[in-house]
Amino acid sequence: MDKQPTGTNMGDSDILTPLINSQDSLSSQDQISKPENTNAWGRLYPENECLKIEDLVKDNYNAGRQTNDVDFQFTKQCFSLKVMNHISKIHFIINREKIGTLGYVVFITDRSANGTFLNGEKIGKDNRWILSNNDKIAVVSKANYVYTFTDKRSDYLNCPQKVREQFAVYGILGRGTFGEVRLAFEKKTSKCFALKKVNRESCIVLREPDILSSLSHPNIVNMENFIDTTDAIYITLEYMPGGTLKQLIENTKRLKESESKIILYQVARAVQYLHNRSIAHRDLKPGNILLSIKSPTSVVKLADFGLSKKITENTHLKTFCGSLAYLAPEVFLNRKNIAQSCIKYTNKVDSWSFGVILYECLSGYKPFAGDHIEEKICKGVYNITKLKLFNTSNGAQDIIKQLLTVDYNMRFDFDKILKHIWFEKDMLMKEKVGNLIAEFSNGLKPSNKFTANKENVTKKIKFCSCLTQDTCSESEHT
Repeated sequence: MDKQPTGTNMGDSDILTPLINSQDSLSSQDQISKPENTNAWGRLYPENECLKIEDLVKDNYNAGRQTNDVDFQFTKQCFSLKVMNHISKIHFIINREKIGTLGYVVFITDRSANGTFLNGEKIGKDNRWILSNNDKIAVVSKANYVYTFTDKRSDYLNCPQKVREQFAVYGILGRGTFGEVRLAFEKKTSKCFALKKVNRESCIVLREPDILSSLSHPNIVNMENFIDTTDAIYITLEYMPGGTLKQLIENTKRLKESESKIILYQVARAVQYLHNRSIAHRDLKPGNILLSIKSPTSVVKLADFGLSKKITENTHLKTFCGSLAYLAPEVFLNRKNIAQSCIKYTNKVDSWSFGVILYECLSGYKPFAGDHIEEKICKGVYNITKLKLFNTSNGAQDIIKQLLTVDYNMRFDFDKILKHIWFEKDMLMKEKVGNLIAEFSNGLKPSNKFTANKENVTKKIKFCSCLTQDTCSESEHT
């Protein structure tokens, strides 16, 4: 550890003036005109005239006063002796790490007890923060700027300042009609999130932050916070790196019955929890079921509550909304009778969608597809032989039959689904799911979960968070 010289006290209030004025650091024509390295992923512009522009090509860079093993050396030509006495051999490290197919994350690590500062805030020895576009780096005191970092990723620059102050935003995880979901890292903690952008011109009353803030279940995605900006609302959600059930089915063609049961049991628990709180999801589909790992033996989280609605004495489910292949027959019936506004449906639309997902997991095909899909759904006509081809058990076939029942009064609710022999008697599966959830929960870092003030949430503007291209909606009437 580097120690301060005896008899000196370097507080943040001390102004340690560089030998030359840092405000003039970019006025040098030689510095400004230096051509960029086309292979560089970033650039450091000097805030001190004795330093030079640095193109970042490697994955790791060291900065400090020693002559060996540093890429950017600070010398007595840059700072006064008082400052130099507090600059460490390796003062800070800049490195980037690859995040799957989404690109790279850039970090700055403070290696000095004497302080590295990012935008005027002390990082702290051995702490690692996200480094993002236009961040200013200082050493020893927040007044001693050395570099401004520029990131060559242009898509990130489109985020509002209010978002960029808190997060470094990266590649797209998903995109839909009304917005997109991107990978984001909280700058001061490096914690990873899914940042969901919902454009203001969308059409449904704000309900996702309101609903998510009232939920706490191991199989429902957590909301940490949301940011209100001029053009959009950004919802900070728990990141699930395993992708979606839709991607898993596409990659594996179909799932084994035991694998399907592990996933669907967790989904059923989540929806039962919602229904017990008088909330209908209304957009159950594989694309809204998130996985902790890219494997069927994964923790599952239900996501996308943009079409969800809390049912009360004064509110009902009437809107034609959801994803076509997963819509229940009564939702189509409601659309055909728009003039009769009294026609309603129930939360058993989620039971129907659950049955479609189970069929798709076991066979690799949607039960209702192709031409005249609405007619097929309304008649409840599907091909059971596809399930038999894969030796699907009688229990699995029966639960699908109970779910894909046109008469919703006869259709299973989620209490009955979970009590069905296919789920109820499989104690090994339940134990495995319990162990998966416990292992996942123990692996999470402590986080102060955001608790939204309901009054404040409901005062926000109207928006729709339908973030999938095959989701349709109309304005809700209560």
